[in-house]
Amino acid sequence: MKTVNRILLIDDDKVDRTMVRRALEKSGLEHDLVEAPDGANGLRCAKEQAFACVLLDYRLPDVDAFGLLTVLLSPEGGGQAVLMLTGEADQEIAIRLMRAGALDYLTKAEVTPSSLARAIRYAKARREFLAELKTARREAEEKSLALDTLNRQMTFLFSTIAHDLRNPFQAILGLSTVLRRTVSTRNIASIERCAQGIEEATGQAYALMESLFAWASLQMDTMTISLVDVDFEEIARETVQGAAAAATEKSISLFVNCTGIQVRAHRDMLAAVLRNLVSNAVKFTLPGGKITITACLRNDFVEIEVTDTGVGMPPNKISDLFKLDQRTSTNGTAGERGSGFGLLLCRDLVERLGAELAVCSAVNHGTTFRFMLAGILVRTESPVA
Repeated sequence: MKTVNRILLIDDDKVDRTMVRRALEKSGLEHDLVEAPDGANGLRCAKEQAFACVLLDYRLPDVDAFGLLTVLLSPEGGGQAVLMLTGEADQEIAIRLMRAGALDYLTKAEVTPSSLARAIRYAKARREFLAELKTARREAEEKSLALDTLNRQMTFLFSTIAHDLRNPFQAILGLSTVLRRTVSTRNIASIERCAQGIEEATGQAYALMESLFAWASLQMDTMTISLVDVDFEEIARETVQGAAAAATEKSISLFVNCTGIQVRAHRDMLAAVLRNLVSNAVKFTLPGGKITITACLRNDFVEIEVTDTGVGMPPNKISDLFKLDQRTSTNGTAGERGSGFGLLLCRDLVERLGAELAVCSAVNHGTTFRFMLAGILVRTESPVA
């Protein structure tokens, strides 16, 4: 199927329009010619539809050629490919018009069927090339910006990792030195305090490394995802049992409200999400507070929530919560330290499960993390605390 070239001719001279029309008819170029007797009508036509080429007379009585050329080249004028026609053989004008954006310049004395067809094909090809070049440049700029952002994030990441690892290892080294000196005195109480400090610092370093390894695996896409039907209540209760010691130490109550819920997920990933969310909730909940894991059926999906009565977050903190280059580590209500990678890991794991992690929080009113997975209710029983 032959391509029909829609061409717009803007020329106030009827004789010149007839000459161009006949040249096009003899050129063998498949075309559909639209004629405009002045600049105003020509601009109206250009705004209404796209043309393969606009043949624009240099001298029009109602408009300035350079002004009209600028509008025709702009999005307002349809971003047309413009070929200038003139009765004057002025090289300086030709250069100015080409610099202004015209794709070619023909004197009317030079217009023949072959030269006109050639100029139109050239203008059309050049327009397509420029469009591709513009797209390629935009894509290159976007990739460059993404790479710059990634470099900044990686620089920030490495610096914060180094900072987060330095603290526990400094504690381990310092306490080890004190422990070595204390052993000779056989002061059991001092030895126990040092050993406990070493254990806590080692646990902190290990937790950071575990989060880093899990998060890195997700970024490299090395984890195979296989979704199956899993008992959500079972995972929720395992999570509560794992957090019981830390919660009891702060007199925090843990509740599970999801009896009989089954979800479509990767069991280990879902368990990691709940474990990190509950651990984070314990960290930021004051003594005597409450943390609840809830799952409710919403049509063919299960809405999962981890809610606490903790200190909450202001809106600006929520907006930066999952930004790698805005990652911050805030001490918990009992001075607990964290890496800040737990929530990043949760966000990425939830996305790999095909969901989105949402946050709702208010200062001094607690926080709720929420996401939805495909699931069903397999049995109904009274919820157990």
